[in-house]
Amino acid sequence: MKCQRGASKLEFAVTVAILCVLGAALLVRLNAIQAEAERTEVNLMVRNIRVGIQLAIGERIMRGEEERIVEVAQASPVDFLGHRPRDFNELARTPEASGQWAYDPLRRELAYQPRLPGAFDGAAELRWRYVARLDASGKTVGASLVGLN
Repeated sequence: MKCQRGASKLEFAVTVAILCVLGAALLVRLNAIQAEAERTEVNLMVRNIRVGIQLAIGERIMRGEEERIVEVAQASPVDFLGHRPRDFNELARTPEASGQWAYDPLRRELAYQPRLPGAFDGAAELRWRYVARLDASGKTVGASLVGLN
């Protein structure tokens, strides 16, 4: 009987098939991780804008300058971040590329075009409207960022 050295073609084929299945599973998982990372990034950005708006309003209230709350409601919501978002397009009213933010001052809408639309149920663009909150007399008492989709 002849002594076999190395792996047979069948053993090699089985090994390659197992590696292909593991590679495919890894790619699926990496895609899911990227989608979750983008959702987290967008949620944190919106949350930070909302906190910045609250801080700006609170600061005016603490200083007894309630009449200046209207300035907060009229500004761009992005102004209340410590920095501009990565890929923020100040000149465009809508995002022109994936992963880009834009603010339309006429419609008072903040928009984001996802890099992975599947992470947001296939949405091609996410939008939030920046609205002033008014009291019964019509005086501006706050502002908020309201999701549109």
